[in-house]
Amino acid sequence: MTEIESPVNKYIDVYINNYVRKFRNFITSNYIVNIGGVAGFIAADDHDLSFLLRKLQTYGFEVTISNGQDTIDEIQVEYTIRGNANDEFFGYKIENFVSTIYLSSKTGISIVGILVMQIISQIMCKSKIVYKAVILDLDDTIWKGTLAEDGIDAIKQNLLSNDAIPFIGFMRFIQALAKELGLYIAICSRNDNEKVLSAIDRLDENEFPLKGQIDCIVANYNDKSKNIKAIAQKLSILTSACVFIDDNKIVRDEVRQNLPEVFVPDWDNHDELLTLLLTCGVFDRFELSLKSRNRKRLYAVLQQEREKSYLPQLLVKVSDDINHVEAMRLYAKSNQFKFSEKKHYEKCRSLIFEIYRSNGENLGVCSAVTYAENKQNIHVLNWAISCRYFEIGLEEYILMYIFALANNRTITLAFDDTGFNGKAIELIDKYKDIFIENDKDGNICFVPNRQSINDMQLNTNLKEYCNG
Repeated sequence: MTEIESPVNKYIDVYINNYVRKFRNFITSNYIVNIGGVAGFIAADDHDLSFLLRKLQTYGFEVTISNGQDTIDEIQVEYTIRGNANDEFFGYKIENFVSTIYLSSKTGISIVGILVMQIISQIMCKSKIVYKAVILDLDDTIWKGTLAEDGIDAIKQNLLSNDAIPFIGFMRFIQALAKELGLYIAICSRNDNEKVLSAIDRLDENEFPLKGQIDCIVANYNDKSKNIKAIAQKLSILTSACVFIDDNKIVRDEVRQNLPEVFVPDWDNHDELLTLLLTCGVFDRFELSLKSRNRKRLYAVLQQEREKSYLPQLLVKVSDDINHVEAMRLYAKSNQFKFSEKKHYEKCRSLIFEIYRSNGENLGVCSAVTYAENKQNIHVLNWAISCRYFEIGLEEYILMYIFALANNRTITLAFDDTGFNGKAIELIDKYKDIFIENDKDGNICFVPNRQSINDMQLNTNLKEYCNG
């Protein structure tokens, strides 16, 4: 292909800047990727594809596309993460050629270009889920009309008319993401909070498909950027994990100015918005996971437990994680509470911690700890907590577990300040008298005393889960 700089296709631009570049903020490893069998389908003048491949290389994805047969139904993908010993393979199945052609026709990107974007997206989301929540405006974004001016009766009528077709279609798309992928849904509206709650209460699921799927509603007259911060805090996620959708360009610019890490797509109509979200891959997942589907339900359960008590009375089960499978999965997903970026755990042990309710319901894996030990020391190589389980006393419970496990041996923890793990830093600051920096080897020493043990016991109501 001739190396000519291509005019920037806006969909490729969004894909690179709001997905690939954001991914690189968390994962710095370089990837060498070979996509087999489709080189013969590349047109000589596919300048957008050349531009896409150059941009991917800029962000650490060296992509080569090899020749194959005249007919393909599955694309063989081989990739290596530089520094890792093993190559990984997967077959990318082209399930629906017509939908791929349709997306190509909507974006002006060739079919091979679309396939490359989708394949790289799958590789990325194996290592890191970048976006976990979509935050939605109400007026003229998910319904036609203005609640404060038109009132709920007029909006209800609009939702039953033909004018509502693009709004309903968009809401059904978001509803499916929430149900199937566990994506958090929040409302951020410049409206009176009570009016918003009352309005949603009066709508049924046919009129308002997001009914029962909304995890957080913030409605007031503050700047949207301030409210997005509040929503992210309530959901226990980073603001960089949020997609914000609003029909008002002035509002979009305000959010971009004050929260540049939030993905704020530009759009003029819902058809363009859906095409953009599908093409740029921000909600792609490598697998359909029952754990992901249950995420929203578990979030709601924990919110109910928190309402009963600031420190919920839950149970914790500890198990060995053979081959570090669950631990590695959690370390890949976690940002706010993760102690280190280590990825190799030879001659060490991983433990996983699961939360149970008193009725025996398993609320899932909440934390993982990986450590090495000898007769004198326990050294924690990594420790992560899932964002759903912050501020329920889990940090204190695990610290006391590690203290008991050490049995009078010294305890050290590897710690890297990644710029994202603020919750881990908060814990260190909370107990700063017993977390002591060790300048010699860059670790932190954990040196609890009687007072700190008493404080930690007061700051958790979690108890050991006992079978039977």
